[in-house]
Order: sequence, then C-alpha cells, then structure tokens
Amino acid sequence: MKPGIFITFDVECSMGGAWNDPSIRPISPRLGMMGEYGENQFGVPLICDVLKRSELQATFFLEPFNEDLGYPNETEPVARFLIKHGQDVQLHIHPNHVHYGQCQRGESYQRTDQMADLSRDQQKEVIVAGADLLESWTGSRPIAFRAGNMGASEETLAALIDAGLWIDSSYTFPYVGGQCRFMEQQRYNGSKWYGDVLEVALSAYQQPNIPGLHPAKPVDLMGSSFEECRDAVRMICDAGADAVVILHSFSLFKVRDKQYNDGKLNKVVLRRFEKFCQWLDDNRKQYPARTFAELGQCVREKKYQPKAVPPCRINKPVRALTRKVVQGINNFYWF
Repeated sequence: MKPGIFITFDVECSMGGAWNDPSIRPISPRLGMMGEYGENQFGVPLICDVLKRSELQATFFLEPFNEDLGYPNETEPVARFLIKHGQDVQLHIHPNHVHYGQCQRGESYQRTDQMADLSRDQQKEVIVAGADLLESWTGSRPIAFRAGNMGASEETLAALIDAGLWIDSSYTFPYVGGQCRFMEQQRYNGSKWYGDVLEVALSAYQQPNIPGLHPAKPVDLMGSSFEECRDAVRMICDAGADAVVILHSFSLFKVRDKQYNDGKLNKVVLRRFEKFCQWLDDNRKQYPARTFAELGQCVREKKYQPKAVPPCRINKPVRALTRKVVQGINNFYWF
C-alpha cells in the first residue's frame, strides 16, 4: 500500500472578537463555513467544486458547536452538504465555542481554546457530545479528530479512546512546545500508534535558516506556495510516510475585518489549491489521495502499516522569501 496524501479542511467559525466586545457576535456558519457573500459561496461549496474538477475527496474536520455561538440549526446543513458531495466528515473541536455558550447562559465556564487545558473527563465529555452531533447529521459516527489550534496532548488521545474515536491528526512538530501540547520528543512526519490511537501528523517542513523565516511550517496552502507544499508531500511520501495537507473553510476568501465583512475571493490561495488538486490528479497512481474514512477501513482490514519519518527540509531560500513577500502583499484586503 503506497503512502497517501490527505487533503484536510478545518471547518469552523471565528469568535470574531465577541469575547472582548459583548456588542458583537461570533461569526456565523453562513460566513465562516459557507462563505456566502451575495450570490457567491467562497467557502465549502467552492472547495467541493475544485475537488470535483479533479475527482478528489478530502476530509473535513467539522466544528459542531455553533449553537453555542448563537447559531442553532446552521451547522447541520453544512454537514449534509459535504456528505451529499461525497466528502469525508470528521470531528473538530474548539472548546472556546462551548465555553462561550456557557458564559452566555450564565453558567460557570473555563475560558480556553486548548483541548489539553481540560481534564481527561472534560475532554471526553465534549468529544462525545461533538461526535453525537455529527452522527445525528451524517448518519455515521466519526472515527477521527483534530483539536482546534492543534492544542491536543497525549491525554487528549486517552480521552479519544474513552469517547470511542481512535484516529487523531493534531500533532505537528512546528507547534510542539507551544500551542501543540504533545510531550513527544521525536519530531516527525507520517503516522504512529500511541497505544490504541493512530496519530496521523499534520505534515510540516523545515525552512532555510535565514532571518525572516520561521524554522518550520505546516504544509498549509494558505501559508505556503503550491511548490513548497508539493515538494514537501513528495519528500514525505517518497520516504515512505503519509502526508497531510491543511486548509480551512475560509482559506479561499479574505475579509475586510474580524467580523468577516465584505468577503471576496482569495485568488492567490485559490490558484495554489487548484494547482495542488491538478497535480494530485496527474500523479494519483504514485501519490494517491485518501480520506480518514478510507484510512480507517484500511486499518480494519490490516492493510495499513504506519510509518514516522524525520522532518524534511526545503532549502530554497529565494523561493521562500518570494513567497513571503507575495503572502505579505496578499494579506492586504484590497490586493
């Protein structure tokens, strides 16, 4: 079984500054997930359209707790849309959403957006609640999880098992020691077992050691060029491990402010995503695209052998600096 490439999306809504300003609301699924602006839908619908052109499936890690943000019955249509379009839906949780709802209802709450800040029992409780929601909307219980901000730890993996899930994709080595709370000392790409949980790391690559560049970056088409992401996943797969690429439901559009006003197409990121999908389509025999649902089936059928490999390095400083300049310009809404 050849190593696979997993295209993943974190489908979520921003708090939009609502914690600090009670006069405003968090962002709705209509904006943060679907990207609805006038007659346009720059979020999940556009993503699915690009995937369809190359006959690809992706895994969408869906945050289900938007009723706590004040938007009841708005997340289920997103889940149903993804299932209708043949995509894989798995669980994504930002604890901040649950805590905001508790705050609004006048209940006691713990304000944190890091899963690892919660006790094991608290993590299990919120994972079970989220999985229950996804199952009620899609007809299938999720098997895979990704923590918001990659803010999981080994204790999160224990809570996953308690909750009946057994695949995680929260570890990424550039964030370890910061928002990613794993104590894992070995920096790696690929996958490995932590007891009964299969960790499929969000892929990352090391950059040239020059001023202005972070030492390492996740393989994120919003923050890296198509060429950097292509080269990283190719090196990871050629070394014998699976590669995981990340985007978000809002990656293909940009907004004027934190309240998501005046969204418009992010042409730079859209071109990167289109080129990556086309490259996968052209090279699907050598670098097959897979979903986490397919991975789970392969594991059950004993066709899967996890492998962790050392971080890869992309040593092209001119290209990296050029991308950084383009990224800086593209961050301006009016560009």
